[in-house]
Amino acid sequence: MASFPLNSFVGLRQSFPANRHHDSITYLPRSQVDHGRLNVVAAKSSPKIIGQNLRVAVVGGGPAGGAAAETLAKGGIETFLIERKMDNAKPCGGAIPLCMVGEFDLPLDIIDRRVTKMKMISPSNVVVDIGGKLKPHEFVGMVRREVLDAYLRDRAAASGATIINGLFVKMEKPQERNAPYVLHYNAYDGKVGSTGEKMSIEVDAVIGADGANYPSTPAITNMP
Repeated sequence: MASFPLNSFVGLRQSFPANRHHDSITYLPRSQVDHGRLNVVAAKSSPKIIGQNLRVAVVGGGPAGGAAAETLAKGGIETFLIERKMDNAKPCGGAIPLCMVGEFDLPLDIIDRRVTKMKMISPSNVVVDIGGKLKPHEFVGMVRREVLDAYLRDRAAASGATIINGLFVKMEKPQERNAPYVLHYNAYDGKVGSTGEKMSIEVDAVIGADGANYPSTPAITNMP
């Protein structure tokens, strides 16, 4: 399917029938549209939209948010990533499959432990043994989340994303066809106990990558 230059915001927040083309964006077949949401194709070579780049906010700076922000920034999209806790040492979510190392181009030294056997016991006393089907050369990579998350955010920043240390508070959805989303957040200044400064940004699309806090934000959303 041919791509059309992103030269207008018109239609960005609307859903159209499958295979219908607008003069400013590309529509994909219904099978490639998530729940009727519009897929927009953008790249670094795309023309600027009404004098500025497409603006996207990513709420949440974990692995998903960091990877999304890096991909967007590399595509020439003006990207903002909002994360409330930059040194978040989570006690969960540190096990990664080996395929992730290559797929996300991670350095091997980011793996903190190489686990070959593990026993998980649930509060209801259900026991699950992990590692029984691993081949002799395979292992489960264990990472420290504060290290992995920071690494991916730093890569996003190196690609051009703006990293914001702040607490997402609320989002105002556009009430008019071409109006932006307005995200409100408390920007932290690094001081212990600081409640942050009330700030806001305007963007054209939002990615919710806030994990357990979802659905405080929508995943790449458009106007109903």
